[in-house]
Amino acid sequence: MIILEDPYVSPELATFAADRQEPVLDTPAARQAGLDYGLHLNLVSSRDFGRLCCQGQRLYSNSENSLDWLYSRSGNAGLVRATELLKNKLLFRQRLAPLFPDFHFRELTLRDVMETHFESLPGPCVLKPAVGFFSLGVYSIENAQQWRAARDDIAAGAVRWRKEYPAAVLDNQVWLLESLIQGTEYAVDVYFNSRGEAVICNILQHDFASSEDVSDRLYYTSADIIRRMSGPLEAWFDQINERLGLRDYPVHVELRRDADGHMVPIEFNPLRFAGWCCTDISLFAWGFPTYGCYLDDRRPDWDSILPGREDKLYTLIVLNKPAACPPVRCFDYDALCARFRKVLHLRRGFYDRYSHFGFLFTETPAHDRAELDAIVRDDLLGYVIPEDHEEAPQAR
Repeated sequence: MIILEDPYVSPELATFAADRQEPVLDTPAARQAGLDYGLHLNLVSSRDFGRLCCQGQRLYSNSENSLDWLYSRSGNAGLVRATELLKNKLLFRQRLAPLFPDFHFRELTLRDVMETHFESLPGPCVLKPAVGFFSLGVYSIENAQQWRAARDDIAAGAVRWRKEYPAAVLDNQVWLLESLIQGTEYAVDVYFNSRGEAVICNILQHDFASSEDVSDRLYYTSADIIRRMSGPLEAWFDQINERLGLRDYPVHVELRRDADGHMVPIEFNPLRFAGWCCTDISLFAWGFPTYGCYLDDRRPDWDSILPGREDKLYTLIVLNKPAACPPVRCFDYDALCARFRKVLHLRRGFYDRYSHFGFLFTETPAHDRAELDAIVRDDLLGYVIPEDHEEAPQAR
């Protein structure tokens, strides 16, 4: 079972659903995907889809915009409870607190945020909505200037976020202040089977431009990452799931691992893998869809997949807009792609409604990642053609 929802349904996911005639909830986004891609989807009414959901069939969603339906129409109380636990970052932290006794967190109202002075904060920390998505409203705080900037941005951004995302996805009235987690960040598409065991479908390393950067610009996977991290991560997930109790459930997990191998979760995103259908990087890198593994209760055969792909990085580059971006007439995608050795896939558009220009998937030699080090620091303004500009800019 699949729920296809805005903001984006990829042709890869829609084709997968159509080829299998997988039950798909009848939504405007699903109908539009069928029209856009010329596909015959097995659309199922809300009532019948809810009946299937209560019968225990596995459910996958491409977007947390599906949570409104889950909460109000699915009728599956157990699935709703599991999802609410993961979606509410405060409840999630409270459930896992015994496993991470040195990790500190507390709840703040919007008023608390505005009235709290930097001197009262518990050292380096992160401020984020108790319910959130896609690094919206996430602030890394290490000094008084960053704290003031975060409060100013929250005051200005609250109205904008409400226009872009429903309340079930982003409730920016309740905030979580928590310890700044050090170490290398990973994003993992993983599901828990009927026995509660973790099955990893992909692992991405998330690199940043600096310690203050909290953007989603650069992720990559590789044979080395899969081989090195799969075992430790699955054992870690199994330990965590002893407290979460997830069964037949997909999650997109963000975590950090320090130099000693100690791992701390950032968040577990419910009922989906990487957002905006970016989980399709597994297709471009490894040749299989992650959601197929989950729906078929199948474990990737890494021993047969990885040979021949050594010394390559398979990247997901989020083309997020800079804060000072002018109104955009168009974006020079050709110039951007020309700076990369091998483009696997480009998803363009989105900038008329959302905070990014699209998504770029590339293959880069692991021994020469200069193009990646450059893109993570690029504000992309060199590729923006403003509404009031007649000539295309030069790529940098």
